Amino acid sequence: MNLPVTSSPTSEASGFDPAQCPLCGGSNECQRCTSKPYKGSCWCERLTFPDELTAQIPADARGQACVCSACVLAALRARPLPRAGAGDFYLEPATGRMVFTATYHRRRGYCCGSGCRHCPWSSDQTDSSPAVRVLGGILLGSFLLLGGTSARAETWVEDFSADPFTRGWQAWGETNRFSWNAAAGQLEVTWNTAGAHSFFAHPLKAPLTGVDDFSVAFDLHLTSATGGVREGRPGAMQVAVGLLNLSRATAHNYARGSGKAFETVEFNWFPEGFIPGFGLVEPTLSAITFDDAGRVAANFSFPYELTFHSPHRITLTHQAVPRVLKVEVTGSGIGESTVILNLPPTFGSFALDAVAILVWDERTSFSDSLQASGSVDNFVVVLPDPPIGSLKILASGREIEFTSQIGWHYFLEAGLELDDWQPLGEAVRGTGETLRLFDNRKAAFPQQFYRVRAERE
Repeated sequence: MNLPVTSSPTSEASGFDPAQCPLCGGSNECQRCTSKPYKGSCWCERLTFPDELTAQIPADARGQACVCSACVLAALRARPLPRAGAGDFYLEPATGRMVFTATYHRRRGYCCGSGCRHCPWSSDQTDSSPAVRVLGGILLGSFLLLGGTSARAETWVEDFSADPFTRGWQAWGETNRFSWNAAAGQLEVTWNTAGAHSFFAHPLKAPLTGVDDFSVAFDLHLTSATGGVREGRPGAMQVAVGLLNLSRATAHNYARGSGKAFETVEFNWFPEGFIPGFGLVEPTLSAITFDDAGRVAANFSFPYELTFHSPHRITLTHQAVPRVLKVEVTGSGIGESTVILNLPPTFGSFALDAVAILVWDERTSFSDSLQASGSVDNFVVVLPDPPIGSLKILASGREIEFTSQIGWHYFLEAGLELDDWQPLGEAVRGTGETLRLFDNRKAAFPQQFYRVRAERE
């Protein structure tokens, strides 16, 4: 914490409330001053406090009250951006775009809220390109070998204890459908389908595809949900949370209500509704996904009531081999329920690049509508193992061993400089087991750099 506060709830000597910003008088949301249960580190641990700002704090308030995040961010944004130099950026191979590294973001000193790929204030960000990854680095003898040093699944957690807009979350469409409740530490959502497709989403560091194992878990707490709320639309739309291809979803007006979309994986729950020509449809739980060609796969379980005013834990899991999508629900008063969707051989792949709460536009359906309210909290996203793990160079000095992953191609490259890489052979396909790549040139420089490069199939 950059500005220490006393542990007492008030500061009678100075007259300053430790829960209020001494500069603007607003709430500073200090974790040590709140009465709610501890939900993570204080927001101030993710920002650098500029000296010129702390100098403005009245002398009798120093050490008694923290400056709020709004004042800190305003001071940081008033500074000129640091000049980018070597190691501050790279050019993305697939697009040629400049991508800033975590090193540069740390020198800038704050999160801009744009969902930057290497944001050091978001726990799901690492320095890796979505299509090409070269992870970590170790120095072995006269060779620098670049690659991952461990193979383990990554976990990203969001508990909404801090303002989500400072942690990479963004809103599209009818943005008033989403509201951060700072006091409760949760995101409040209104699934009102009268309006444009709306998303509250957090970009992932790299797209998830059909060859990846991954899961998304979250708490869902509904206070109300009614289908068929508008005249001429007696059917029910869905309460939806999951993953999607954000650029594709925001660029196209999917007829999602009619079952037409691209590249989503969703948890869906429908309250009771009425379909003309069919009749009453009971509350329904479903797992549903669309591939990159618009093919849809779904499995429905009904009747299935979600209890209002009670928390439910939802887990959405994708298993690549065999290809299975599973929704699990637990919660007070309903017991445990599981929906398993076996994806057919004809089902294609997808590129999911964001976790999202989804409010679909009812105008893309034939006769459905929805008015629901509640909150989501405590996201836990388990991402795939990194493509390169347990990396080591063997005794010969010219053979590299590592753990591979299915769905990736691997290349061994060498160079005298870190910006000049030469391939040393053809691509080797990942097996999920240990691979060895060998520098089979007749002659090699006595000191050089090696790296293992991984590309998606």
